[in-house]
Amino acid sequence: MDDKRKQIIVNEIKMWKETKMIPQEYCDFLLAIYTEGTEGNTRKQNGAGKSVKKQAAVSAFILALVAIAVFVIYFTELHFILQTGILTAFVGCLLFLGIHYANKEIFYPVFFVGAALILLLFSVFLNEKLFGNHRYTLYLLLFANCGLWLAAGKAYKLLYFTLSGLLGLAILLVSIVI
Repeated sequence: MDDKRKQIIVNEIKMWKETKMIPQEYCDFLLAIYTEGTEGNTRKQNGAGKSVKKQAAVSAFILALVAIAVFVIYFTELHFILQTGILTAFVGCLLFLGIHYANKEIFYPVFFVGAALILLLFSVFLNEKLFGNHRYTLYLLLFANCGLWLAAGKAYKLLYFTLSGLLGLAILLVSIVI
């Protein structure tokens, strides 16, 4: 078959792919046949690029929330209830997104890590504001955080949350005893 005919067929298959006249897998297969394998893998490369961009955007969003949380806690003179509301909204938002994307996306644990970090900051902040930096209430709040990490690790099969919870509990127990 001459090159002009092959190009016409390739263009026709690409049009079918764009208009979804036949499934994309079939179009990729036909493109691979008529172009001797030089056109068939473009979808995979584009999909991988989109996934990396999406993961970078999600990571930037979570880092921004953590930075705003640190700013709200340490650098503003907002009322205690307003600070509590903002931090609770951040944790709730990240937990909702983590649970929502748990079955759909591969990088959903990043939401849980962000929520755990903000919750840890929030716990220390609550201890400072409500209990005046009392040592035993801080231990209790940190035990609660480690317990939540363990529960999240078991529920979502996240090994690093389980290990972080166990390691945190061990460090807390050692610091209490010593």
